[in-house]
Amino acid sequence: MTLPACISSWGYREWFNAGKVDLLGFLDEVRRQKANGLEIFPAHVDADRYAAHLKEVARKAKALKLVISSLIVGNDFALPDAAGRAEHVEKMTRAVHAAAAAGIRRLNVFTGHHHDGQDPEMETARVIDAFREVCPLAETKRVVLCLENHSSVHPDVDGLLWIIRAVGSRALKTNPDPTNFCRNYVERSDREREVIYTATEKYAPAAANLHLKIRDFKPNGEHAHCDVKRLAAIFAKARYRGPVVLEYHGGDDPAEPNARGLKLIRRHFGT
Repeated sequence: MTLPACISSWGYREWFNAGKVDLLGFLDEVRRQKANGLEIFPAHVDADRYAAHLKEVARKAKALKLVISSLIVGNDFALPDAAGRAEHVEKMTRAVHAAAAAGIRRLNVFTGHHHDGQDPEMETARVIDAFREVCPLAETKRVVLCLENHSSVHPDVDGLLWIIRAVGSRALKTNPDPTNFCRNYVERSDREREVIYTATEKYAPAAANLHLKIRDFKPNGEHAHCDVKRLAAIFAKARYRGPVVLEYHGGDDPAEPNARGLKLIRRHFGT
């Protein structure tokens, strides 16, 4: 079974920031790249007409036969003040409603960041409470919340899986970003990068969305800093059937590295 090969609009932030493209225009670039779909970065959605804009994007994506792999929320459920957490719960609630109305079935979500002077155990409790508020709605709307290993509250795989079990909702799944398991992975040794694979093996079985960060390539087209073939085998063993989303994290023009990234994931994931 082939997996949808998608491109994150975050990877094209240089184009967005320069005014070279907007979200509707980005769909044309995704099509030009012959990708299967896209992931939406929240800053690229018109905040003043959030739900309506997402519907427009979804309509054009359908017309171009593109899938929307996921919509990023950008939440922080570990904020120390109750009012701040309530705002982020409301933000995710809004995203669930808007995504469901547009036919988008996955949200990319986070735990939150550790804040100086805060008790990490208390921050974890806050994250769990916030997800327990949102998950019943997500279940009703048939939207999956895909928890990325991104933020600094439990960046480790065991802590993240513990949070998911504590929340106890079928709407909360995982969004592995393998290289996120190794901070500053570009600068690490092969031995230090081994955690990319051992942690991903634990996180993959519950995956509903998948990221692959790209920037540097070897002369043969392989990823310069991780073994994509090995990662693909991990997800095949976990029977993963969702999208593979490229996230270009370089600072120059994203078109060429995304083209190379698409070739890479098609070589190993069969997309």
